[in-house]
This record gives sequence, structure tokens and C-alpha cells, in this order.
Amino acid sequence: MKNQGFTPNFLATGVGSVPQTNSEEALDLIWNSVPFAPHWPQLPNLGAESSFIGQYLNALIETGVIGDVTNPKFQIEETDWLERMTEFYSLYLQGIEGDEQALNRFGFSSQGGEGFEAFYRNLERSGTREAVILKGQLSGPLTLGMQITDKNRRSSYYDESLRDILVKTLTLHAEWQTKRLRKFGLPVIMTVDDPGLYGFGASTHVTLNRENLIAELNSIFEGILRQGGIPGAHVCAGMDWTLLFDSKVVVVNFDAYDYMQSMMVLAEPINRFLMRGGVLSWGIVPTNPVAWEETAESLIIRLEDNISELVKRGVDESLLRQQSMITPSCGTGTLQKELSEHIYGLLAGIRGGLV
Repeated sequence: MKNQGFTPNFLATGVGSVPQTNSEEALDLIWNSVPFAPHWPQLPNLGAESSFIGQYLNALIETGVIGDVTNPKFQIEETDWLERMTEFYSLYLQGIEGDEQALNRFGFSSQGGEGFEAFYRNLERSGTREAVILKGQLSGPLTLGMQITDKNRRSSYYDESLRDILVKTLTLHAEWQTKRLRKFGLPVIMTVDDPGLYGFGASTHVTLNRENLIAELNSIFEGILRQGGIPGAHVCAGMDWTLLFDSKVVVVNFDAYDYMQSMMVLAEPINRFLMRGGVLSWGIVPTNPVAWEETAESLIIRLEDNISELVKRGVDESLLRQQSMITPSCGTGTLQKELSEHIYGLLAGIRGGLV
């Protein structure tokens, strides 16, 4: 499972969401701060269709499997539920077999895709400039499955057939997004943002199954790989990272500001991950008001201390440095615009200080 020779050497990129409601303003921030690995801006403040949950449900809403983007629920009590499911699965089969029109229906709605389409048009108009890689993102199946319920408020993740529908939807969305961004001739990282994965191993989520979680994520990662992309995963909390290391993921993006401890105990698994071409993406810039107290210099010191600690525990230093990226610890979409801009400024400063 190689990563197409991808050695990022501390490339900086964002997690995805920003607080702007104007896509051009968001793109200016991204291109000015992370020009070598720009990402399209998720714009959650535009409303439900652009939210972390609603953005990826287009095919499910069009086929009537989910009723409404503002309060998404599976319509299993409807008398024609079987017909709706049948329509979804036939659309999925057409998409997986390469039918372009079917695949397009797994993309964004026109409002939900505003940030993505603005990024795409910007690349068409101005080219890739200094970029060496492009980045996209989508929500993960566990987080969506926990948030989207049936009418009895039961999480759809715990229903095998509904979970299957969600995983298939996200797999084809990931393919669609990767395929579109690949048109610009650069490598594409496609990151599955699944903060719900922190629940694996917690006493509150005892029914979560490791093999199932890996298989579901691998389904999406395989879709990304089919289109020539580099699969990534982002979790902004502590978790059992070996779950991701044992999957087909290439880039693991973690909150290195608040949750470094959860990585410190994993020297051997980290080495194996790096040896197979894996990339550690350090969320070293905090995404809360603490960021005002930090400078690029203070965060570089923090990062270097963390690297030293891992090396002390047996992680291969040259591999680790070659195969590291930097990001904020999470998206900035819920923050004040000034704080988000400060965080992206810190990110640019760290990148400048490391190369």
C-alpha cells in the first residue's frame, strides 16, 4: 500500500471548514496561507446543506431515502421505503460501474457544494500555481451514522442496512470528489473526517466493532484509491490510532496540540505505518482561543519536542520528518473569522520556519 512516493516534508494544509460565508474570501485565506497544499473551503455558516452532516447526503435526499437536509432522518416508515432503497442501490451500482451521470448524483447539491465549486473554478481560471498537492474532505460513516437517526431517534449506525447505505454513499462521494480534483494533474489527498472514532474502545460505545469500522473506512479509502487519490483520515480527539494504522489510510491527521499523549505510546505501530508509506499529519495549531497566546515559534518548539519524544521511544526520525504534514487541530468553521485567520497565519508561519 504505497502512497505514490508522497513525502510531504511538513507541507501545511487545512482540515476543511472556515467561518467565511463568501467563498472568494475563504479561497484568498487558503491560497495565501497554504499555497502548496490548498483545500476547498467547507462553509458551514451557509446553512444545513453546507453543514458537516448535510453536505454529503445529496444522493440520499434525491432518492427519498432521507427526507430532509435540515433534520435528516431515514424514511423507513414510509410505505414505499423498499422502492426508495431499490432506487438508491440501482443508482449506486451504476455509479460504481463508472456511469458518469450516476456518479455525479453522489456529488454536492448546488448550495452544499459552493466552496468546492468555487475552488474548482478558481483552479480552472488560475491554474494550480505553487501547489504540489490538492486536498478535499468528507465526513466519516461513524459520525454521520451516530447523528442521523430514524423516527425513534435511534442512531442509524446501529442498523446494518442503514449503515451500509451511508458507507456506499460516502464511498461514491469520495470517488466523485477525488476524480474531479484529479483533473488538475496533481496528487489529491481525500480526508475522511470522522471524529466519532474516538468512541471506539470507550465504555459508552461498547458495541463498536474494530473489524467493522476498518472495513467501512476501507470501503471509502478504496474508492479514493480507485480514482488515483491518497486516502486520509482526521480525528480531532484521542483515539486508538492503531485502528487507522491497520486500515488502508495513508495520511493520519490528529490533534497534536491537545491529544499528543495518545500517540506517545505507539512507537512501534507508528514505525510500521511510516514504513508502509504512511504520513503523520500533525494538528499542531490549536483551534480555540488558546491560539491567540501562541506564535509560530512556540508551536515549532512544541512540535520539535513531540518529535524528539517519539524518536526517544524508537520512531525512525528521518522517516518521521519526511512523512509529516502540519494542519490546525480541527476545522475553524465554528470560530470567529479573526481567530480563524490568525490560525491560518500561524500555520503559514510554522511552514516557513520548518523549511
